[in-house]
Amino acid sequence: MEPVLTGVGLRLLHKTSQLVTKPAAAMSCLLTGALIGLAACGGGSTPAMPTQPPTSDAGGSVPSGPETGAVAKIVPIAGAAAVVALFPDGRAFYSPDGFNLGGGGSTIAAYSGNLRIVDVVPLGSGGVDALFSDGSVFFSPDGTNLGGGGATVHADDLHADGRTAKIVLLTQVGAGVDAGFSNGGGIYYSPDGLNLGGGGNSVRVYAGSDEISQIVAVGPGDAVVGLFADGSAYYSPDNRNLGGGGNTVPATPGAHSLIKGLVKVGGGVLAEFNGGAVYLSPDGRNLAGGGRTTGVAAWNTALGNGPFPPRDSAYGAQFLGRLWLSGGFALATNTHSCFVTCSFYDLWSSTDSDGASWNSSPSFATATAPNPRDASPVTNDGDQDDPVPADFYDSYSPLVVWNAQLTAIGATVWRSADGVTWARNNLADGVTAVPGPVPARATENSRTVILGNSLFFLQLDSGEVYRSSDPSASLWTDLGPIPGFTPRCGGVAFGLLGKIWVEGGGACDYSRMFNDVWSSPDGVNWTQNAKLAEWSGRMWPCVATDGDEIVWLAGGYAPTDWNNTAGLVVRYGANHADVWYSKDGAAWKQLKADAGSGLDDDGALEPRHAPTCFVAGDTATAKNLVLIAGTGGSDPDDGNARVLNSMRALPLPAAASLP
Repeated sequence: MEPVLTGVGLRLLHKTSQLVTKPAAAMSCLLTGALIGLAACGGGSTPAMPTQPPTSDAGGSVPSGPETGAVAKIVPIAGAAAVVALFPDGRAFYSPDGFNLGGGGSTIAAYSGNLRIVDVVPLGSGGVDALFSDGSVFFSPDGTNLGGGGATVHADDLHADGRTAKIVLLTQVGAGVDAGFSNGGGIYYSPDGLNLGGGGNSVRVYAGSDEISQIVAVGPGDAVVGLFADGSAYYSPDNRNLGGGGNTVPATPGAHSLIKGLVKVGGGVLAEFNGGAVYLSPDGRNLAGGGRTTGVAAWNTALGNGPFPPRDSAYGAQFLGRLWLSGGFALATNTHSCFVTCSFYDLWSSTDSDGASWNSSPSFATATAPNPRDASPVTNDGDQDDPVPADFYDSYSPLVVWNAQLTAIGATVWRSADGVTWARNNLADGVTAVPGPVPARATENSRTVILGNSLFFLQLDSGEVYRSSDPSASLWTDLGPIPGFTPRCGGVAFGLLGKIWVEGGGACDYSRMFNDVWSSPDGVNWTQNAKLAEWSGRMWPCVATDGDEIVWLAGGYAPTDWNNTAGLVVRYGANHADVWYSKDGAAWKQLKADAGSGLDDDGALEPRHAPTCFVAGDTATAKNLVLIAGTGGSDPDDGNARVLNSMRALPLPAAASLP
């Protein structure tokens, strides 16, 4: 972890595996909500990690020892802080406090046999059902002894009476579970996780011989979509008659192509067809289009890499029909003037409005060397950093178009009419800089928002808000901190529908993640929404708005879980690749699935945090969400991430077609 000296003291740049001291009790809701989207925690994102159950192969030995990699699924135990953590290799651990999910501390193995656990499903009445690689299912009321023993019992009697049908599908529906059997054994719904083959309170919801390969709960209530092995699909509003009849209807009326797979996302379901087309349905109906369903494009990777060096936390603006990318940092090299951040003092611009083509050299940069260099000069083993440039603005100055000038705001304010020739706001003597809103310098937690005739500067790691109505942004008023707001790192701020919005981020020591929603009409009076954002808590996503009054959010970073045996330490941190949108700043819906979805373009956008994003293109024609740079890699594991200069574009649906 690399310390960064800022105007608010010593803090830590956004990286993972950081030792923290947050009390354990504060973590349990965050932990479970981060992966499975608990309503009580406000989560709702597809997890940024492999989402498919582990292999059902019963052969081979089950690994032993602690787990160090990604967790496949975290399942809460109702009424307790305890969770069951299922790993991709088929092992599961029970943690009574939500920590040390891979073993250690108070955590114990939830099963010690030779089979692999394929899935673990929570039940609304308490307890879990565990599906094993031999097709057996056990019900555990407390998340322990998943393979039997203690209070755990068989969830069906098929093996007990000699029948050979196996359970191959287990899906949570409402407070209960749907269990699908092999060899035409049908589908049963159990409200309590017991009697999965019939009897008790269970009912048969499909009696046909055709295999159902997926069941996706779409709500409200017990509504589901069932995908058959032949690619057909049916929508049932009540989880009955899954193959048709009753209130069930075809989910793809008039479709000429078959569905390859379904992916549940926040606020709907994605359906991918054999031809490669993908559609987002908010309710599980009209999966091939029509109604409120909209088409979802694949990521365009043709933009390749930019001419600028890889960077994290760059700022962006759209000005004079071009995209502009400023500052940011590369990883420290522990060499002269790059002991801490390797911050850039340069400004790059595209040659078009889409970001498809870029100038080969910066439009503006410091004339001094080295570039990059530490944003706060330090002395390391007697080696003194070079001072920050005097001929360039703060490396982390947010860019904004203010009174037809491209404006960079930090400890000083710089302005340009063309992005090439810049002038600093000076006093009448022409030499002394006019102070900007922050006393030391802008940081990667500085944000700007324009609202009406006012320009706002927000310092999220202190919660302080500043306002200027001056045409040159020379005069600033400190409005004070946001009342009741927890200072944070990696949050987002944007303007929408006459309000400033501040959302997400996390504790700067990585001990907490946020997905709370704050808004203000004037920068003084603030309201915290009672409801959390539908995306899971995260740091360093990017946001972009457009003229259609829609805000887009993409990527970000969050720990999935922590160890607490020697202080609080991130066990595993994941970068995201999902995309969300909001029409009002408060209610969010997911357009693109996260990493591990299995869709054809899965991986085309490397999971990443701290990218710079734009909504680019002509309003009258097509628009793209363009993501540039950030830190990420081919898999979500932030431990494998690197600083990027790759550019990706997502063609966006027309605003009117978005559900």
